[in-house]
Amino acid sequence: MEVVGDIFIFLLLQPMLNGLVLLYSLLFESMALAIIALTIIVRVAFYPLTIKQLQSSARMQALQPQMQEIRNRYKNNPQLQQRETMKLYREAGISPLGCLGPMVVQFPIWIGLYWAIIKGLGNLPGSFVYLSQRFYSWLPVGAEALPLNTEMPWITGSLDLSTADSTPLLPLLVAASTWAQQRIMQPPAMSDQQRQQQQIMLFIFPIMLGFLAFTFPSGLALYWFVSNIITIGMQGFISGWGNLVPGRPRLSLAGIVSPQPQIETRSDNGSEPGMDGEDSRGGDSAGPRRARPRPRRRRRRRS
Repeated sequence: MEVVGDIFIFLLLQPMLNGLVLLYSLLFESMALAIIALTIIVRVAFYPLTIKQLQSSARMQALQPQMQEIRNRYKNNPQLQQRETMKLYREAGISPLGCLGPMVVQFPIWIGLYWAIIKGLGNLPGSFVYLSQRFYSWLPVGAEALPLNTEMPWITGSLDLSTADSTPLLPLLVAASTWAQQRIMQPPAMSDQQRQQQQIMLFIFPIMLGFLAFTFPSGLALYWFVSNIITIGMQGFISGWGNLVPGRPRLSLAGIVSPQPQIETRSDNGSEPGMDGEDSRGGDSAGPRRARPRPRRRRRRRS
């Protein structure tokens, strides 16, 4: 585990710490501006992966009606349901794991940014020693920049980003932006049960993150808020603001999603329609029926 920790510090934490201090020195020694700038830089650097993730999510949302139709049609046959679902993915040209790949790549970066902010906001002598040991020797600024100024203008006069916000404003901004991010990314519900689950998750996560913003350093809450705003803007650019703005339709997904394939009609046991115009259940199809030849009867001779 020590080796993993050393690799994490060398590849992620140390570069982001030095970048945060460098931005701090360039942006008028303002830690708030440094956190905002570092968040924007990281999100812009991973913009292609984020767009790919959002597009994969949009494709999955476009297939929700057909997936629900498959679940209803083959609810008594799980194997056939899974086979038809994978066939739908294949014909649509998407992968069910396509939206997870970019997220997995970005997740360590987010963790590194989180710890860079936590370590950069330290105001104890032990934190100063830790920071001074992580500075690059070629960096224009170094230990002489310590202690870092973590004050930022606020409605109460000033806010120390190394401590939690004593007012509810920043935690409320975090909760509201988290709700808006989830709302704009929420796919349309296919059933009442799914709609209820979406409503529960729509409020649980923002409340939890808002509560954490009351206890974590304000610098981390500021990072959450800025990151949520960036995600909302990207999602609105991809799929529109239909979920977020009432009465405004979502953008058409044409050009983002491939044409939706047609689902073949099958019975629950997976049998194909008959070739003579009758389906597997014995019902008549819409096509014309072929006339069946009648066998000839032999006449009996009278003796």
